[in-house]
Amino acid sequence: MATWQWYQTIADVEATADEAESLAAEILAWLVETGVVLAELTDCAGAGPGHAPGPRFATAVSEPDPDPAFLTLAINGVSFDTRRTVHHSHETDDVTCPHCGQVVAVQDARGKPTQAWWELSDAIQAWYDGGSGEWPCPGCTRPVGLNEWTWSPPWGFGYLGMTFWNWPPLRDEFVAEVAARLGHRIVRPIGSP
Repeated sequence: MATWQWYQTIADVEATADEAESLAAEILAWLVETGVVLAELTDCAGAGPGHAPGPRFATAVSEPDPDPAFLTLAINGVSFDTRRTVHHSHETDDVTCPHCGQVVAVQDARGKPTQAWWELSDAIQAWYDGGSGEWPCPGCTRPVGLNEWTWSPPWGFGYLGMTFWNWPPLRDEFVAEVAARLGHRIVRPIGSP
C-alpha cells in the first residue's frame, strides 16, 4: 500500500483554545452522520490516528468519480488537531500586508529563504510559544498578526485544523459548509513531501 503523497487542511484561524475540542467534535459528528468519514480512529492519517473515508466520502471532493485506488492507500484519513498549531503549506513564496499591500518575498529566485523569512520565522516561533506573533510590515512598519498577512500559498495559525491525507481536492461547497458550521474564518493550507 502507498503512503501519503499530499495533504490539504481546513484550518480555523479564529477558534479559541477553549472551543477547539467541542468544535472538532461537532464537525466530526457531522462528517460521520453524512458518511464522509468513519467514526472509528485508525492508523490512517499522516500525523497519527485519523478517520478513514466513509461510504459517501465522494460528496466532499471535487472529482465526480474519484480514483478507487484512494481507498486502498494506507494513509487516506482525516485527522483533527486541537492544539496551538502552525497549519502550513509545504512552502511559502510571499506574504502580503493587509494595510499597505506590500508583497514581501520570503524566498529568493533560487528558492532560498530571504532575511524577511528569518524575521517572520522568529514571529512564528514567538506565536507558537504563546506570544502574539506579530511582525511589522517592511513597507508601512505597522505590526501585523500572522493570520492577518495574506500567505501565498495559505498558512494558518490556530487551535483547530482538519487535515485530509491524500484526498482528492475538496469541493468548495463542502469547505464552505465546514466554515459555516464552525462560524469562523478558515484557510486552506496544502502540502506534499
